[in-house]
Amino acid sequence: ELSLGRDVLRLDIAGLMGAFGAALIARENAPAEGSSLLSREELAAFKSDSTVTRCKGCSNHCLLTISRFSDGTRFISGNRCEKGAGHSGGRNDLPNLFDYKYKRLFQHYTPLPLDAAPRGVVGIPRVLNMYEDYPLWFTLFTRLGFRVELSSASSKTLYAHGMSTIPSQTVCYPAKLSHGHVMELIGKGVRRIFYPCIAFERQEFFTQHNRYNCPVVGGYPELLKNNVEKLREMGVELICPFLPVELDALLNNLLMLDLFKDIPRWEVSEALAEAFREKKRFKEELKKKGEEVLDWLEKTGSMGIILAGHPYHVDPEVRDGFRPCRTQRRFRGSSHARPGQTARGGSVDVSRPPVPRRGLRRPV
Repeated sequence: ELSLGRDVLRLDIAGLMGAFGAALIARENAPAEGSSLLSREELAAFKSDSTVTRCKGCSNHCLLTISRFSDGTRFISGNRCEKGAGHSGGRNDLPNLFDYKYKRLFQHYTPLPLDAAPRGVVGIPRVLNMYEDYPLWFTLFTRLGFRVELSSASSKTLYAHGMSTIPSQTVCYPAKLSHGHVMELIGKGVRRIFYPCIAFERQEFFTQHNRYNCPVVGGYPELLKNNVEKLREMGVELICPFLPVELDALLNNLLMLDLFKDIPRWEVSEALAEAFREKKRFKEELKKKGEEVLDWLEKTGSMGIILAGHPYHVDPEVRDGFRPCRTQRRFRGSSHARPGQTARGGSVDVSRPPVPRRGLRRPV
């Protein structure tokens, strides 16, 4: 007051002064049609009720409080992302190489009809090393006149179907799923299931220090053979030899199996050569698709995400807790999942910091 030479009023509603200021600004900028605030009568008649539920958008299962109002609108709280609020939060039209690889692996191949399969039916479970080698085995058996019966897509129901045969709860979820896949093939009436043990993979790069498969991937078929009692009860043969991945050695090992003993060597050799060519085509198509996505990223200036993992991580049930195929706004409008096989080039030096690629706004 001394500085201003004026009386200073200290209101007892000083805490509301910001609200008064906001109201004055709103009145000054109000549209011609008037305010959207409730009228006195509408406010008197206003009612709301709340319910509590769990979100089913992902494995977090957030606890949601849904408030519904008398005008038909609602408000959701408790959600941790836009899915809980009822919004998808992304686009589905962006490149997704996880989905591409999954479909190319299984939907690309059509098994022989029963009447065109003189050597009968062979079941193959959609698990573990089959996410790497299914094109090879499908082509081999189809060329030899077998009908390939593939187990259904993984699901919680399929997992529960084989739960009683799992001897250890410490094994990974993809391995546990294999019990359900074998049980489903038995339920389909398949009498021969082919699921080989692959301890070593091919050496893809000269810089590789080893080519061992994980012990579970390499030897789990043996565990299934000894723990799924239904195999013995139903008289189903689970064929699970330890096989090499080199062409000549694999041919010799296959000819020692009862499944192939009555087939001429030349016929198995030709079918196996075609199977190796198909597997090569499969990998080349994955790399070509990866090149297309990289070119698209360069042209659009979008950001891509490279996810490193095992081949069976393209199984939608295995990656259920993380769905990279949905674009999130925080990734500047685009995110793209890419299985490791589709990365451009033969090897990457991870000891160096990321270097921006030509045309990209962010390092890859």
